[in-house]
Amino acid sequence: MGAWKDNMPAGMLLKSYPWATNLAVPNSDFTLKKFCVENAILYNDSITPLSIETFISYGEVFQKRFVPFVERKALAALEPNASGLSLRFDDGEIVHARRVVLAVGMSPFKYLPPDAAQLPAEMVSHAGDYGAFDALDGKEVVIVGSGSSATDLSALLHESGISVSILARADNLTFASPPRPRGLAQRIIGPTSGIGNGWTMEVCADAPWLVRFLPKDLRVRLANARALGPLGGAFMRDRVVGKFPIRLGRTIAEMAARYGRAHLRTTTADGREETLRADHVIFATGYRTDLDRLPFLAPEVAARMRRTGAAPALSGHYESSVPGLHFIGPSSANSFGPVCRFVYGTGHPAQHLARYLPAVLGGEEVPIVTGQTDTAVLQ
Repeated sequence: MGAWKDNMPAGMLLKSYPWATNLAVPNSDFTLKKFCVENAILYNDSITPLSIETFISYGEVFQKRFVPFVERKALAALEPNASGLSLRFDDGEIVHARRVVLAVGMSPFKYLPPDAAQLPAEMVSHAGDYGAFDALDGKEVVIVGSGSSATDLSALLHESGISVSILARADNLTFASPPRPRGLAQRIIGPTSGIGNGWTMEVCADAPWLVRFLPKDLRVRLANARALGPLGGAFMRDRVVGKFPIRLGRTIAEMAARYGRAHLRTTTADGREETLRADHVIFATGYRTDLDRLPFLAPEVAARMRRTGAAPALSGHYESSVPGLHFIGPSSANSFGPVCRFVYGTGHPAQHLARYLPAVLGGEEVPIVTGQTDTAVLQ
């Protein structure tokens, strides 16, 4: 739960439906709803928004109950050896394994536009860097972006008393529709899936194995479908619109640091210019999976890996072209579709690998690297 605890601000609301935010364990009914009932936490499948605090608490209890054997250490290097793979950790331990599962999440793949390098590092951050807002107290902040990261973060900064504004190329901020009952005809025409409405999202959500057989270009487009964003959460509109400056339809033409502040020269479609000044610029510009940004991958491993875009090309067993090396989570989206980017998508690899790995390995342990700080062992 490291990324949720350390890189997302307190008070954030998850965009996904609570019913679609269950962590996956084969043959278990420990759902988010059951956790909330057991702990007297208000819950509704769709109408009540899910706070990050509730989700973190659920995740921690889930981990202690089902995966107690977690070691807190960072993976420093993953290299090939004669019988499989070697993992060297930051404490000096070396583990040899025939199979390794990488579930590194999104944090290694934060995307900053190239022009961000025009500003000093201390004036720039990514929306995924927060956490606490202590470093922003008393500062004037500009958030670049129009999706849920931008709207959530700006609302929380404003409510914390920090001066904030949004700057975006989009002409409008869009928000998910508030949950409401849907009639039979609506559900037939556009069913509600765990990642969005419509038959395309339904297939992507519940049949990722089928998505893998689609042509590569179509799979990549689905993994980054416009229907998934940029889109603010359904409960955020009233906390954003009219609360602080929002400048839309603007392109950043130049960024520079002058007199200790960031100067952003912006232009509109009709050629009007405006220069914004801020103490700090936060880029809510998303994530882009790129294997070359995993520093622990040995060059010979990275070079041997076939790719779909910049992500690994995976078999039906989530296995890369490097034998024994599996990827699950967002880094598998270009092979299995957009559900891999959601908590709802954890069920597919969990169920499949829980059957597949014991069948091919017997009782051998499998290291599962869940980020750069946690390693679990599948027994």
